[in-house]
Amino acid sequence: MEALPSHPNIVDYYSKGKEKGREYAVIEYIEGPCLREMMVRKDSRLEGVLSDIVVELAEAMEHVHRNGFMHLDIKPENLIVSRGGRSYLCDFDTAQLIPEKPAKIEKKSGTPFYMSPELANGWRFDHRADIYAFGVTVYELLTGVKPFEGQTQKAMLANQLNQRYRIRELRKFNPNIPIKLDELVIKCLDFVPEKRPPNMTILAREVHRIMGVK
Repeated sequence: MEALPSHPNIVDYYSKGKEKGREYAVIEYIEGPCLREMMVRKDSRLEGVLSDIVVELAEAMEHVHRNGFMHLDIKPENLIVSRGGRSYLCDFDTAQLIPEKPAKIEKKSGTPFYMSPELANGWRFDHRADIYAFGVTVYELLTGVKPFEGQTQKAMLANQLNQRYRIRELRKFNPNIPIKLDELVIKCLDFVPEKRPPNMTILAREVHRIMGVK
């Protein structure tokens, strides 16, 4: 976070230090729950800020990628929604520099249900793993369910890693979702990285266009 310029939808980093042998970091305090908490308790405020959250997450991620980093743990737990309704991306512990070309890492980063197939399988990956996680997060936010069916977590993860699995359209669960947004989220979730939006700048621009943001 230290190398990342400030952004209105990212928790600010102030400084770091060491006290009695223990390292610490000073970051911005945002008063409010994480998005997961709001989803679980069906917070009444959520309906009024759904569109804002989608737009603000796209803008925050575009800023991260434009500055050469990938987050690698995009999920509802890592979005804080302030009392005023603004969302903030946080927890950059797994963040890495975007490689010049897809590369492997020694240790997997992220949370299983939000990890792209290439990351989960230990294959070469790049910033498009974040685009996949954006798709999972927005799908779950707008529908209340994860993109992959299954009676158990193991079955759901198996479907996630099955290239032939057909993801259900978002509008099956929420017919109020714009068709173009439905299509964009499904595109983000493509098993093949090359078939996803190529970068967050293009993805954020599409989100703006669909949501009517100038």
